[in-house]
Amino acid sequence: MSDSNNVSHWIDLVKYGDSAAANRIWQHYFERLVQSVRRRLLGQNRAVTDEEDIVLSVFDSFYAAAEKGRFPDLSDQSDLWPLLLRSSRRQL
Repeated sequence: MSDSNNVSHWIDLVKYGDSAAANRIWQHYFERLVQSVRRRLLGQNRAVTDEEDIVLSVFDSFYAAAEKGRFPDLSDQSDLWPLLLRSSRRQL
């Protein structure tokens, strides 16, 4: 099974509150998202927040919204990664 298929499956399970699937998504995307946010924070005052705080907030919001059915069209990693990036930008 490819990563894309795994991510699709995990997304479906997260929508039903599956914490193991949420953990798999976390493991798959956390460091990549932290690196992306870190690059955008270069030169900014980081005393208030840091990239890991932002990413934690992004994932908390994503899980809660997914369980509430707010992402009915979210189905695979080509949908999820841009969603996570947009969410992280809103936190900056």
